Amino acid sequence: MKVKLALFFIGCTAIIHAQTFAPQVGIDGTTAIHKDDAVFVDWANNVIITRGYLDIALPNNGVVDYGEVTNANGQANNNIVSLGDAGEVILTFSQSITNGQGADFAVFENGFLLEEGSELAFLELAFVEVSTDGIEYVRFPAFSEEQTNTQTDSFGYLNARNIHNLAGKYIANYGTPFDLEDLSTLIQGTTVNLNNINYIKLIDVVGSIDSNFATYDSENNLINDPYPTAFSSGGFDLDAVGVIHNNSSAGIHNVELSSVKIFPNPVKDLLKVQSTQQINKLELFTIRGERLISSKTNYLDVRNLPKGVYFLKIIFPSNKIIKRFIKN
Repeated sequence: MKVKLALFFIGCTAIIHAQTFAPQVGIDGTTAIHKDDAVFVDWANNVIITRGYLDIALPNNGVVDYGEVTNANGQANNNIVSLGDAGEVILTFSQSITNGQGADFAVFENGFLLEEGSELAFLELAFVEVSTDGIEYVRFPAFSEEQTNTQTDSFGYLNARNIHNLAGKYIANYGTPFDLEDLSTLIQGTTVNLNNINYIKLIDVVGSIDSNFATYDSENNLINDPYPTAFSSGGFDLDAVGVIHNNSSAGIHNVELSSVKIFPNPVKDLLKVQSTQQINKLELFTIRGERLISSKTNYLDVRNLPKGVYFLKIIFPSNKIIKRFIKN
């Protein structure tokens, strides 16, 4: 199978290090989506798995064997199937996933907090790739800002603020969202159609900082997550993949979006929202998922924001939508 790997750029502006991404569940600004959220319109219904090693450094010790493959079908319920070191899984769905407004699907793992209210959690991570034809895949540009001087041990903890576009960022029962729009520049010259995604592939991140076994993010940084996890349930533990936008939901979401307007777009100073529905709250996010501004009015003062692309979450009493805009 061919996989297109590329460095990810937003326009021509390089990504700045030392910035943080969206935080863990329970912390203001998180982008986690609960398994019971009404945004989900479908769940994976078929799974093909290639189990990975108990410990990639000791291949003769064999592969993991925890969980039934069918555990990854249907809604998230914390029944998992383990991938092991460098294991892979391919999931399919009843209908093609499409590129809607904001996140288009979410991946569920079974991580857990260090303690209630903590920003630290035991997390096992995986790369995410998508395909139209099941042959050529494109990988989401993943980022890790975790330190790489000391190995995160088998039961070590990570901070979600240092992780972006890696499955497993959030704890059990909360999905890590993925927006197909992030791939819009990476699919050029490929067979991947963002409005016709039929396959999602997850590949376990080997969290070793030993260069002989390490995996790297989109900026060629080592990804440091718990290692070794040399037990039957080692590696990424897949619970489910929930779909937010597919061919059957497209009409519904378009009706919702057509009743809401944001202007001007592009904007310099004041971004306004016009809607026939009552607006409870506005939240503004960077393209990397960091929440910057919130307001209970129908406008936001954005004059001090750097130029670039942003997301506006508009929260109503019974639902919410996300609009993309440009700050000039």
